[in-house]
Amino acid sequence: MQGSRRGIQLRGLKRYNSGGIEYVYHRASGIKLPNLPENDPEFLAAYLEASQSAPVAKRNGQASLEAAIQNYLKSPNFKSFSTSYASLMRRECKKLVAKAGHVPFKTISKSHVLSDLSKLEPNAANKRLKAWRGVCDANIGLLRDDTPTEGIKAIRAAVTLGHLPWDASDIAKFRKHYGYETPERMAFELICWTGARMSDAICLGAGMVSSDGWITFRQQKTGGEVSIPFDRALPNFANQSDLIHLHTAISERPTKHMTFIVTSFGSSRSHKGASQWFAKATRNAGISGKSAHGLRKSRAITLAENGATTHQIAAWTGHESLSEVEHYSRAAKRKRMLSSTETEQKLSKSSDP
Repeated sequence: MQGSRRGIQLRGLKRYNSGGIEYVYHRASGIKLPNLPENDPEFLAAYLEASQSAPVAKRNGQASLEAAIQNYLKSPNFKSFSTSYASLMRRECKKLVAKAGHVPFKTISKSHVLSDLSKLEPNAANKRLKAWRGVCDANIGLLRDDTPTEGIKAIRAAVTLGHLPWDASDIAKFRKHYGYETPERMAFELICWTGARMSDAICLGAGMVSSDGWITFRQQKTGGEVSIPFDRALPNFANQSDLIHLHTAISERPTKHMTFIVTSFGSSRSHKGASQWFAKATRNAGISGKSAHGLRKSRAITLAENGATTHQIAAWTGHESLSEVEHYSRAAKRKRMLSSTETEQKLSKSSDP
């Protein structure tokens, strides 16, 4: 009997019969549930999971900002984000919940959003605006029909130097301070060659090297795939000496691990911990104001100065936008324009005429 099959009665289910088979869906989320009695443990687990993924009911004018944020975090758009960007948005959403999570979402206006942004520095305000936009867009048609972020533009932040690239003297100083066998040197050579962000570099290992000599990985920030020559013939714009340094560091590691960058105990490093550890290593080598991300910039600059095209640089570093890469290319072209094709004339240090 149908009643005995269902057992207990749960709310929010949609059932229909097709060809003698009964199909059960969770009405709010649209998720198909197993064709089992409602008191079956497997059915109850699926029902609970579907309930937690369902958006807040439509037209609920009393739904809070926190409820709207939960809709955003469960939305297909949010689930498509890269790990690092999703983490950034979660942090911003937590700040919104702590500040005004209880406020009815439908009462939030453009002036409220602008007031929140006005208390932040430009870069922080732009991150917060992205979170506001995501939350509001995810709830159009659910909790309200408009968005209070409409017409709000990102703040133009002052141009800064950002992470400074390493120059030849910095690189030489670091290499002199740390031997090939040290984890600091291993991390340095890996990032110096690949130009990978620290979040990606900590995941790199021998298992990512293909049989034809490419090291291939998917970037945490963008989700894009990058392949870099690792054990194969190099393009003419790549410095073979840097790759030799990397292979030497790999061969002289005291312990082997699935990742190249490890702790003193031989385990993989976390992103945040690795960045702080490398910054300290840089200071200990007598280098100030330089970071792991600065090494990434140095790789792009070196490629540009060696004649790599904008698209070749982007393919190596994994930049999705060519604007920053074009900056490196233009700077390299200006240097070449002022360099003689013949033997360059150098100023004599002698005071003789």
